[in-house]
Amino acid sequence: MGLGNPGRAYTLTRHNLGFLVVDRMADKLGISYAAGKGKWWEATEKIDGKTIFLMKPTTYMNNSGEALVDFINVKNLETEDILVVFDDADLPLGKIRIRTKGSSGGHKGLESIIYQLGTENFSRLRIGIGKEGNNLVDWVLSPFKKEEWKIIDESIEKSCEAILIWVKDGVQKAMDIFNKGGEI
Repeated sequence: MGLGNPGRAYTLTRHNLGFLVVDRMADKLGISYAAGKGKWWEATEKIDGKTIFLMKPTTYMNNSGEALVDFINVKNLETEDILVVFDDADLPLGKIRIRTKGSSGGHKGLESIIYQLGTENFSRLRIGIGKEGNNLVDWVLSPFKKEEWKIIDESIEKSCEAILIWVKDGVQKAMDIFNKGGEI
């Protein structure tokens, strides 16, 4: 699941980094999104005999958990089947980290997911957007600067590789590789 906000105004903002990653993943897999049976878009593919769902809520970030819980119920999934991909202002620009659990760290989309699932125990892929200025809301809703795109593009590529490792080999393998520098 990629986190972001729907609408053109948010397309290339920092807060939509989760959407950018799952969109790139869909491109790599040669699959397209279709409307889901709820408040989300989905794309499906099989990788090594495992079904992978790429999902983007059509709710705003602060209500992402509602769409995820409905998606889980429709697809009959468990929380261990979920990987949430999102921006993190507490990580330096482009840095990625994979975790199996943890607090929201103040991220409103993650807060919604934790609240709706009733647990902090689910995998997440955090992608650094850094912090600038005192107004975090303005920062996360701002577009990336031209000079940041090379780093962001590299982190999106690395994130796609991490997703594939997570799907094929599990979260521990993905953490072992990508939390230590990300070289495959």
